[in-house]
Amino acid sequence: MFDVQRLNSGKPILEKIESNPWESKVVFNPGCVLIDDEEEVGEIVESMKPDKETLDKLRNHRALVFVVYRAQGTDEFKRSSFGLAIFTPDLKLIKRFPHPIVKPEEGFENLGVEDPRIIKVGKSYFMFYTGYASGRERNKINICIAETRDFLHWQKHGLLKGEINEVDNKNAVLFPEKINGKFVLLHRPMEGEKSMVIHYAISDDILGEWKDFGVLIDCEVKLGFVRSWNGAGAPPLKIDEKNFFIIYHIGNFKSDGTREYHLGVALIEKDDRSYIKLVKKFEPFLKPETEFEARGDKELGVNNVVFICGAYFYGDYLYFPYSGADSVILGGRVLKSEILNWARK
Repeated sequence: MFDVQRLNSGKPILEKIESNPWESKVVFNPGCVLIDDEEEVGEIVESMKPDKETLDKLRNHRALVFVVYRAQGTDEFKRSSFGLAIFTPDLKLIKRFPHPIVKPEEGFENLGVEDPRIIKVGKSYFMFYTGYASGRERNKINICIAETRDFLHWQKHGLLKGEINEVDNKNAVLFPEKINGKFVLLHRPMEGEKSMVIHYAISDDILGEWKDFGVLIDCEVKLGFVRSWNGAGAPPLKIDEKNFFIIYHIGNFKSDGTREYHLGVALIEKDDRSYIKLVKKFEPFLKPETEFEARGDKELGVNNVVFICGAYFYGDYLYFPYSGADSVILGGRVLKSEILNWARK
């Protein structure tokens, strides 16, 4: 159905740096934003106040992709932090920053910050991410939110408000525009009725109260597995005035207790009564097949995983950086025409 091309001959576009303690073990689960407005690119670069060599490199590009990724080191750096790298639109590395841009410093995230998804609202970029907290018997996993103008400096707004954080919850992604006057967010509650599948929530204010509206994309047990679940991946991409394209992940347990993660895609339509509805889905969009998707860090023992937190259209393609076996960051693309043809069938 979809001819997914693996970039860089299937090799990582970003790997661990052993000399950087906070990312010396693994780098994975990258969120991303394409900025192709030359004036905005210039403003962001200026705000970063880079050294002359970096400034000269960035000035050579009219469009940039900002990738925020999860990283882990060893010993005291086992808790996840976020790093920042800047790529060309076709996912060639330009600049990688040597220090984490977000650390697990607050009480609601002191065990780690994970899985950033970023979307622009007004003049700011908002990042929805998972915060792990200690000192609780339950509800340790929450959706958190932070804001930036330049991807280097972040203001944390804490836990997302409302009922969706009354249970363990994660995998939050925001639609790129209001629908019927409301902000719409995908999320994946891990407890309660119809848990471990993609729900959606509604709010008048991105920093206000969020109310769950139920399941958007359910999940059936896949052939060859004993349990399956799903969760949102990249923020939805608008393909016309009525429809959005999303990529999400599907987790599966085998009978021996090992896991395997795939990617799926779905077409979501605006709806006057329920805000959004599922039109159709296709699974699998991508399965772990290559060396770096099938085998991860030996000590961590995570294998057979592909995972996504961001994607964008550029030129004739949909591009997406993605995680291979929770250990490296890879790059993929698929023709935009294939997506549009599937959506219109």
